[in-house]
Amino acid sequence: MNPPRVTSRRNPLIKTLRRLGADPAFRRAEGLFLADGRKLLDEALREGFSPRRVIVSDGTELPALPDTTDVTVVPPGVMGAASPLSSPQGILFTCPIPSPPPLPPQRGKWLLLDRLQDPGNVGSVLRTAEAFALDGVLLTEGCADPFSPKAVRASMGAVFRLPIAPVSVSALGPLPLYAADIGENATPVRDIQFGDCVVALGNEGRGLRPELLRKAKKVITIPMRGRAESLGVAAAAAVICCHMGGY
Repeated sequence: MNPPRVTSRRNPLIKTLRRLGADPAFRRAEGLFLADGRKLLDEALREGFSPRRVIVSDGTELPALPDTTDVTVVPPGVMGAASPLSSPQGILFTCPIPSPPPLPPQRGKWLLLDRLQDPGNVGSVLRTAEAFALDGVLLTEGCADPFSPKAVRASMGAVFRLPIAPVSVSALGPLPLYAADIGENATPVRDIQFGDCVVALGNEGRGLRPELLRKAKKVITIPMRGRAESLGVAAAAAVICCHMGGY
């Protein structure tokens, strides 16, 4: 049987997809997020996710999908209306938001992202944390949604594999906390022997909230020989994750 075809930008399905792409509260209420492109779809299928719905442009080839996945075909103009991308890749799909891991974490190496505003940064940090085999990423209130289209795209599939959970500062649990910050009394990251722990990275402009700095076992920093005062949060995460992974 041929899949149904939608040709109107005003179709309720297209409106729902737009809202999933734009509204974090709607994503949480529906328990779904929106992702784009064949690569991410392949990643989701490889990790055992069953997309709820796939929307495909005319003439775009799809991989084998679970029987439970609804497929809808649309012309390119309608895909453009539904997609969060300025240049849609021909495939959109909705996927269930993964269940968060049990909190607070009792063991392992975790990043804590404090109020990061840019979803691209959040997604890039997720990708880095997964690359260095960290156990998961925690996000304080005020962080960009890790399941927004931009964050999902920047994560390069890490959202399908890496435990991710919102957390309050008061509920971090027993693991030692290290706070990444600049300062004369901070310990160089190369001098830390990372065991099970949480490492906190702060907001792009304001840094870490004072409660986290007070709670930290140590403040750590990345020594730099050049004249730059600091690194961007995604670059800092890469350096810190490298040390946490024992490289």
